[in-house]
This record gives sequence, C-alpha cells and structure tokens, in this order.
Amino acid sequence: MQLPNWDEFSDFFAAQDDEPACARRRAFLEQHGEYWQVESELNDYQSTFMSVYGIHIDWKEGIFSLLEELSQILGERVFSAELDYDSDIETATIDFSGGQHVFRHYSIGSAGYSTEFARIEHLLLLGGYALRVHRESMLSDTLSFLLMPLSKWQRAEQQYGAESTSTYFTSYESLSLALDDEEPTTSDTRVNHQTSPYLPEPDLLNVWMVRAFLWCALPVLTMFIIYVLWGVLTRTEPLPTPQPEGCGNVEKMHSNLRPEVAEQLQANMRKSLGCK
Repeated sequence: MQLPNWDEFSDFFAAQDDEPACARRRAFLEQHGEYWQVESELNDYQSTFMSVYGIHIDWKEGIFSLLEELSQILGERVFSAELDYDSDIETATIDFSGGQHVFRHYSIGSAGYSTEFARIEHLLLLGGYALRVHRESMLSDTLSFLLMPLSKWQRAEQQYGAESTSTYFTSYESLSLALDDEEPTTSDTRVNHQTSPYLPEPDLLNVWMVRAFLWCALPVLTMFIIYVLWGVLTRTEPLPTPQPEGCGNVEKMHSNLRPEVAEQLQANMRKSLGCK
C-alpha cells in the first residue's frame, strides 16, 4: 500500500465539471478496472479511491489492526510495529518520529479504544501526518480512514474549503466528541464532555453488534420460525388402522343377550376376526 499523490487526492474534492480532474478520474477508474458514467463519475471515483487507499477496520478489529495498516502504508523504516500477543496485557511497540511508543490493544467501541486512537492521531501529527475518518463509512459496520501528510490536508482545505473536506472526512476525536454530545446527559456531564476529549467514549461496539444481529441472525431466526409454522399448519393426523370386515357389527349381533354373556362372545368373535 502507498499514499495517493496530490492529483489523486485533490480529484476527490474537485467539482464534477472540472475537466482536468474529470479526465484524471476517468483514467484512474479505468486503471483499476472500474466502469464509469458521466452522471456518477465523481461518486464512482470517491468509492474506488477509498477502496484503493483507505484503511478499513472491521468492528471486530481494533488498535492492532490499525497500527499494522499504518506500518504497511508508511513502511517499516518510518513506522515499525512490534505486536505482543503473548503477555497478559497485549501491547504494541511503535518506532516513529524518533521515539518508541507503547499502545494497548482495544477493539472498536470498547473502553479505552478512543483514548488509544487519540494518542495515535497525535503521534501521527507529530510526524507530519493526519488520519481522518471517512464519514460515509460511519453508516456501515466497517470504519474507513485516510492517511495523508498534514500539509496536503491543509492544501486541500485552502483550495476547496474546510467545509468541503470536512463533508467527507473528520478526525476520530471530533467524531467521538460529536457522538458524546448527542447522548442525553445532565448539564454537569455535558460540561465534562466539552472539556475532556476522553470522557466518556461512545459504545460503538453495541451499535455494530445490533447491526450484525439484524443482518445475520435475524434472517436465520425468521426462516426457522417459518419452518416451524409450516410444519404445524401442514401436519395431518395419521388415519386409523382399517379394521377387518365384520368388526363393526360385533356389538350389534349380541345386543339382545345378557351383558356378562355378550361380553365373552364379543371378545371371542373379535379375536377370531382379528379386530383391534
């Protein structure tokens, strides 16, 4: 993996009618085997761009997956990551920007994830890079990020406007604060949210767990219920075993006899006829 060049990055924000940008976007789409249409060219380009250059972290993954992706993009010489899965507390040691930094492993949405992610964001800023969340991915169960040199983010903001770039990308720290502010809290708690970027953090894991249930478990459960109902509605009682001819007349034939005599005769006759 590598970082996009300036033209590829700037074409993400360029207008639909920007002819030089359109020509480059079409060439980019063709290079990656994607078809394009004039009316959807910009959206197609942005989707393919993120597919090629984005960092995609599934809701089951976490800090270690992000650090591994950053190491692949920047290279081991710039950003080396040594992951320790064997200790009681899983840690990653990062060599970057002239120093070593230790991070603990947290899954997305778990306690501590936002704090460690904010540390990564700040570390990258010290090295001249900025990591932003692709806003469109907030609607799915996979968060997508884009890493670019800070100077190119600033250049894009100057050329296209900060509002344009923030329409597509935002910092994870800003995203966490925005989600915190949306939660119903007391006035004192809201003040704490505004003054501290780390308390409290949104429970994104629960949101993605619900989505996973709705997408995976719910259809299976629905099919099982339909199967059970179909079995109940179509079930038929077994027909009684047919009796030999004459069994139905046994009681009538001895109805005029005394009960004690009739019972013995009826029993003998049923036996001889094979009645059940």
